[in-house]
Amino acid sequence: MAPLDLYVAGGIVAVTIIGAHYFKKQKQNSPPWAHASIWQTLNEFSNYPVEFLIKQRKEKGDIFRVNLLFFSITFIIGAKWNRWLLRETKEEDASFYEAVRDWHHGLIDVAHNFPGWHERALKAMSIGLNGPARLEQMSKYFLDIAVPTYQSWEAETSVPLFDFGSELVLRAVLTALLGPAFVHKYGDEVVPMVKSFERDIGHNLAMFLPLWATGVGRGLLRTRRRWKELIEAEVVARLEDPTRCVEAGDYLSYLLTLDNAARYMDCYGEHIVTAITAAHTNSDGTFAWTLLHLVRNPDLLAEYENEIRSNPPLGGRYPIKTMPFSEACLRETGRLYSNLVNLRYVFRDMVAPGGIIIPKGWLAASPLVTQRDPELYPHPEEWEPHRFLSNDPATSYASKFRSHEFVQFGYGRHACLGEKLVHCLLRETLWPTLIDNYRLEVVDGVIAGEGLSNVGVDVTFSEGLGTPFGEREVWIKVTKRDVPLSEEAARSSV
Repeated sequence: MAPLDLYVAGGIVAVTIIGAHYFKKQKQNSPPWAHASIWQTLNEFSNYPVEFLIKQRKEKGDIFRVNLLFFSITFIIGAKWNRWLLRETKEEDASFYEAVRDWHHGLIDVAHNFPGWHERALKAMSIGLNGPARLEQMSKYFLDIAVPTYQSWEAETSVPLFDFGSELVLRAVLTALLGPAFVHKYGDEVVPMVKSFERDIGHNLAMFLPLWATGVGRGLLRTRRRWKELIEAEVVARLEDPTRCVEAGDYLSYLLTLDNAARYMDCYGEHIVTAITAAHTNSDGTFAWTLLHLVRNPDLLAEYENEIRSNPPLGGRYPIKTMPFSEACLRETGRLYSNLVNLRYVFRDMVAPGGIIIPKGWLAASPLVTQRDPELYPHPEEWEPHRFLSNDPATSYASKFRSHEFVQFGYGRHACLGEKLVHCLLRETLWPTLIDNYRLEVVDGVIAGEGLSNVGVDVTFSEGLGTPFGEREVWIKVTKRDVPLSEEAARSSV
């Protein structure tokens, strides 16, 4: 089809969908629409999504619909609605898996539709990512990635925190899921491929038009084909040598030790790429924002450093159970920066609390907006980890978790299966290894007064899925300490 024909076809599709949006009747008891102007909605939601949702919540209440031209989303915001979505709705009514499939534009249809795969994948991830022995092995993988990476950062005059941090996290996640040999062999090809996949999956052209009709879409299709080739070749090689799977500590090897492994050959590539994007996009920004806030707040950084002094690593792994401040840092960064939306797909109109009709289609909670509610979190745009160290039963983390006021890792049967992996990655390895052995200094990219808690840079959600990046790059200088923090006490007593 000629380019002109594509434009014409796209125009017809656009007019049809816009007409459908504007001329269909408002159903009784349906949530109100946000804004009268669709163009204003598109602009504000695309560029300032958190501010847009907060504004709509003030004007429309805790539930409203957003018209995004080619599709609409019903938003629910607040602890009451978090509870309803995470505890009271069923998968057959409001489906997480259908939302994931739709968001990937048909790129994961095979695994989604393969009989028995969902149950097998859930069980595999529950055990293969969370067992103590597996987490211990993965922490070694993370350390093997982190140490030479930080050495390379030290050798540079300065490094871009968000870009380099994202690549570090991605290589660590790839290693945990596919093993060091795979990453050593294919890492230089796979890392940019996955990053472009994450960026392009949310591109407007990919969302609105068939993948074959645009350059972005065709790039996604090429990535899927290449990824499928790589993973299937790796699976075949491992199945030919079963002892390799039993002895390895990566997730794919565990997956292939389950019964009838060859039967699910068509599912592995799609499953692994969704696991990688989920783990990476929800951790890469968190890695960078936490470090940036610490460096910009010397008193808080000193508190983190003192915690490392008191808790030296064991085999390279820092004992997070005795490091509550590091846990508070993770939660506070999640409160400010993670999970703009928690998507579901509603198969048919459903009745929500208060008799409100949730229409068929996209449904999204916004943990991020709830977690910036000043009634729940005083001074909501301040990065203040101590708020999660409170022993007050009314304000403690345990209380906020039980009341669904903090649901960054989900809740109950909707809990994130990768939560322990993220703690192992960030809290046990990447953050403390860096701060224990190096001093960090911001050398460029920050402007006084900008960003949340005056961190020096505003956020942008345009770089990809998951946690936002800075709207411009922040450069840091990494300097080796003469003595690691965790060895200071031992050396001073000699």
